[in-house]
Amino acid sequence: MNQPHPLPAAAQPSPPFTGPAGWVAGLGLAAIVLVNCLGLYLRILAGRARLDVPAFAAALRQSGLSILPAMTLVALAVGAILGHQTGSLLRRFDVPQLVLLSTTYAVVMELVPILVGILVAGRAGVNLAVRQATLSVSGEVDGLLAMGIDPIEYTLGPTLLAMLIMSFAFAIWASLMTFLAAFLWLSMVAAVPPALFLDAFTSVITPVDLLEAIGKPMLFALLIALIATVNGTAAGRDPQGIGAAATRTMVGAVAAILVADLVVILLTRP
Repeated sequence: MNQPHPLPAAAQPSPPFTGPAGWVAGLGLAAIVLVNCLGLYLRILAGRARLDVPAFAAALRQSGLSILPAMTLVALAVGAILGHQTGSLLRRFDVPQLVLLSTTYAVVMELVPILVGILVAGRAGVNLAVRQATLSVSGEVDGLLAMGIDPIEYTLGPTLLAMLIMSFAFAIWASLMTFLAAFLWLSMVAAVPPALFLDAFTSVITPVDLLEAIGKPMLFALLIALIATVNGTAAGRDPQGIGAAATRTMVGAVAAILVADLVVILLTRP
């Protein structure tokens, strides 16, 4: 008597955005997401759509207020470290103007924007990736589509706007806190005249530099949001994809921040 043969196991679908073709698909999804969000914001400005205010308020808390204490503490610590290192350089080299000019420019143009970008990526970016991955794993994306709701606009629209606003605010706040700590350290410990410190800031930073310093964290926030959305969508229906999406988002966001900063430097200061 023939024994019944077991049915072959169903092939597990491969997760989306894997392999070389997956990179192209991920870039395509990021472009579509960006266009959809810009269209949403334009419709809101034209009065043809409404912003989800509760979701926007929650996104502001997650990407802003929740990391404000950490942002302030890190900025003050960085300012104190820079003040100490600058004071050491001033004791070795009697060129206070040159040292202060270099330190001021590096803090405003590079250190603070990258610091803001990394902290926003660690909080808002990872949270967005986990949320998008949870919607994909649980099948809620299908439910949203059945109700005629764009899942990308539903999750990313309010969050991206909140990340852009808070990155703008954090760029200003972190710069103030960093310079406050450095100023107090240099004035009280290194005995640097306050007028010399202020003169270095006004001499080296132009209005165009300030616009770039504020604009870079907003560019970083946009890249973080797109990376988080793509990685969250790539989770598919695998529950383990939620943690993988968070990890890939953090690693990809840090890499994107550094590469984007290099590109901006090469384009603006060839």
